[in-house]
Amino acid sequence: MKLLLCIGLMFCFLSNAGAADLAVSSTGMQLLTEDTTWSGTVVIKGSVVVAPQATLRISPGTVVRFEATALPVLPSLIVHGRILVTGTSDRPITLSGGVAGANRSSWGGVVLLSSEKKNSIDQCRIEGAETALDLRYSALTLKSTAIVQAGTAILATDSVLHMTDDTITECGMGVSVSTCELDGKNITIASCQRGGKFIRSGLSLSGFKLFNCQQAGVVTDGSRIKITGGEFVGNMLAARITGGEGQISQTRFQDNRETVIHLSGARIKIQRCLFTGNANTVLRTEDGQSLILNNSFVSNGGFNLYNVGREVIAAWQNWWGTTDPVQIGLKIYDATTDKTVAPVRYAPWLTEKPLLLL
Repeated sequence: MKLLLCIGLMFCFLSNAGAADLAVSSTGMQLLTEDTTWSGTVVIKGSVVVAPQATLRISPGTVVRFEATALPVLPSLIVHGRILVTGTSDRPITLSGGVAGANRSSWGGVVLLSSEKKNSIDQCRIEGAETALDLRYSALTLKSTAIVQAGTAILATDSVLHMTDDTITECGMGVSVSTCELDGKNITIASCQRGGKFIRSGLSLSGFKLFNCQQAGVVTDGSRIKITGGEFVGNMLAARITGGEGQISQTRFQDNRETVIHLSGARIKIQRCLFTGNANTVLRTEDGQSLILNNSFVSNGGFNLYNVGREVIAAWQNWWGTTDPVQIGLKIYDATTDKTVAPVRYAPWLTEKPLLLL
């Protein structure tokens, strides 16, 4: 009799398309085969899988908690079908582990598997996941969402990701993507171990802010990048760009502790950026035929430009913080200092600080 009652309760939970004040699952893995809406407080024991034909909707103000079971795997929400998380500014949605405010890796996170439908997460807070959002051959629109204390906030492979007004804080890794297209506006990554890693991907970021990363900020390899109107402040290494092409413009780099931007075989145009108050080398270049143009270098601790490659670096028309040729040259490392490397072409230079940021 008790077994029949449990089966009946599970069937109601899995197939109910209406709202529920409290929904508690009691097995290790469950499958949603029909469109389902969660609201109120939803406690999940184990994992939930959204079937390819089903849509899971989560209503404004809902709190979803994922509790562990005896199984040796973290509870997760796995989406083959479609997910629509629709919070509001006054009634955001929370996804977390079984205990509110739990630290990293208390649950698995949300996994999208071959879900190229119009998935969206809006006005949501995701707390304490091992990997908050894991995309594999999927598409997702993320808006006004906060990811806090995750091992990795976003992990994506062969996927399309649109982000607007999102924040990632106190995570091990902010964003790690491979062979993806990522378009982001007004994203903030703060107080993470590492900010972002982008492999063979297309990356377009406007209003991007990267604050206080304890290790590398942004690392790219073989990617197409466009960063406009950003801020890289208080990080260890702001950016390491290997191969690929693109541009960085109208961006402020301030108070970073190690090399600010390391270019290795990358064809990058850096234009109208401000480099100020950084403790060490600002730009380290290793070939790639990059262009450094109309930037401002002021009060940095190390070299403003340090070339260790065999290709000439084009760095005309920059403001070096002074018009004194001797002082400018002392802050540039090239063939003048080391005959084994190529020269930096930095004359003529600007005679006053340019207008940099909009």
